[in-house]
Amino acid sequence: MLLSEKHASVEELSGLFRGSQAAFVLSYQGCTCEQLTSIRKDLRPHGASLAIIKNTLARKAVTDLSSKENLYTEQVCGDLTSKFKGPIAVVWAGEDFVSPAKVLTKHAKSVEKFSIVAGLVEGKVVDASGVDALANLPSKEELWSKLLSILNAPATKLVRMLNAPSTQLVRTIEAWRVELEKKV
Repeated sequence: MLLSEKHASVEELSGLFRGSQAAFVLSYQGCTCEQLTSIRKDLRPHGASLAIIKNTLARKAVTDLSSKENLYTEQVCGDLTSKFKGPIAVVWAGEDFVSPAKVLTKHAKSVEKFSIVAGLVEGKVVDASGVDALANLPSKEELWSKLLSILNAPATKLVRMLNAPSTQLVRTIEAWRVELEKKV
C-alpha cells in the first residue's frame, strides 16, 4: 500500500470514528466469509457498518482524533488502541447504537470464533461486558412507547373517572330492573 493510500485510509477511518456515536472492536479470527456477511447483513438495517481494518491504520486514526481534534482524550485513545491486537473488525454505529450492540452480542453467542473485544460509546471505552450490558438496554422504540404510555396514563384515568358515575348509574338501573322482574 502506498503512503498516500495509507494517509487516505487513516483520514477515512478518522471520519468514521468522528461521525459515529459508537464503535465496536471485534475479533473475527476463524470466522468464515459467510458468517461475516451475515453479520454485515444484520447490521445494515440499524445504520451500522462493519469493516475489517489493519491495526496500525486504526491506531493512527484514533491517535489523530486525539491530537488534531481533541475529540477524545489521550487516555480514551490509549485504551482503545490497546485493543487493536490480532485480526480485528470495527463496527460503526450512528444515533441508535443499542440495536447494533444487540446484533453483535447475538452473533457473539451463536458464532464460536466471533467475539466483542471492546467498544467506544459516546467517548468512553467499554469492555465486552459493557457492550453486553448495552445490548440488554431497551431500544429507542421501546423507550418511546413506555414514555407515551406514562404520558397517556393521567388522561386515561381522567376518562375512566368521568365515565364512572354514568356506568354506575346504568348498573344500578339494570340491577333494579332485574329485581322488578323477579317480583313479577
